[in-house]
Amino acid sequence: MYTKEQYSKDLLFIEKIDRLISRKIQFFAYFFALAACLAAHILYLVLFTVAGIKEMAIFNIFSVLFYSLTIVLVSRVRERIYLVYAALSEIIIHASVATACVGWMPDFGMFLLMIIPIAFLMPGKNKKAPFVIMFASILLYGVLKYLYRDSGFTVYNIDNTSYATVFYIINILVGSFVLVYVTTIYTFINLYNESRLRVQNEQLRIMASTDPLTQLSNRREMNRKLTEICLKSRESGKKYVVGIGDIDNFKNVNDTYGHDYGDIVLSAVAEVITGNLPPSGSAARWGGEEFLFVIPDSDIGEGMSCADRILEEIRHHEFKHEDAGFNVTMTIGICEGLPEDIVDKVVSRADSRLYKGKRNGKDHAEYTD
Repeated sequence: MYTKEQYSKDLLFIEKIDRLISRKIQFFAYFFALAACLAAHILYLVLFTVAGIKEMAIFNIFSVLFYSLTIVLVSRVRERIYLVYAALSEIIIHASVATACVGWMPDFGMFLLMIIPIAFLMPGKNKKAPFVIMFASILLYGVLKYLYRDSGFTVYNIDNTSYATVFYIINILVGSFVLVYVTTIYTFINLYNESRLRVQNEQLRIMASTDPLTQLSNRREMNRKLTEICLKSRESGKKYVVGIGDIDNFKNVNDTYGHDYGDIVLSAVAEVITGNLPPSGSAARWGGEEFLFVIPDSDIGEGMSCADRILEEIRHHEFKHEDAGFNVTMTIGICEGLPEDIVDKVVSRADSRLYKGKRNGKDHAEYTD
């Protein structure tokens, strides 16, 4: 069951993530990722230069210049997703050329697979681009794996040198960073989406079960609650109380002050009712100017005390319209529900007592047939 506590936690989590994905944070997220790529290629430039692999050293000079340019552009380009796609393309080309130069053992090919999740996690309107990157990466991975499984086809054979080990360790570290980065993003996106879905479902449920004017439960939701309380009463053997109240002469309020001010009166009366119910109680707008409340695990005495408090506060609540002031009153019918009772009959008896109260002078709680 989705509780109010969980709903509050989900809202706080969503607000926190929404703050994190502000424009400034988005800038730093792109900046950090591109800066990490720049640092990695500076390291590769040094290693390839020391290892004497000229082609890759030259390639990484251009890679360093490329990532330096993307870091400059990240604060100027509106659609930063294109910088990401450009970086992913560079990684694909770099991994392919490096494999052709030094063979499969240093495992540059693993980057072809590691970038695929990043392509799908990046926000963007182009839904085809991630699939293009995925198919290109998988195809290149398969071709390179087939061609360079034998080091004899490579430009530089470093299989039995310390450079192969160094490149392998560096690639594992860089690849691990990519995996941690992608996993972290995916985890938070997944939690965020799940929280939003739960909150949206709860908000839709509240909208479908709440009276928009008074913010009380509507009749359909109250019928559900009444059924639930009746079932619990049968399980526990405890009684419950149902009260139905109707604002006296409410038509005069609408006719004299207008329907808009009549809505203000309805909202104020709703607040009085909810403010005088115990924590376990529930209230609903039953229809028009009629309200229903239910108090589980209580008897007629507790119901009468609650009704009297409600009537007293409504009676002394002064409404002001322009220079005129007025008060309203309410009549309430109270009925005690026993475990064996059918809840609809309890509501019907409360309704009958309400109209008996109307006939007997209004402005009081009626608890007898």
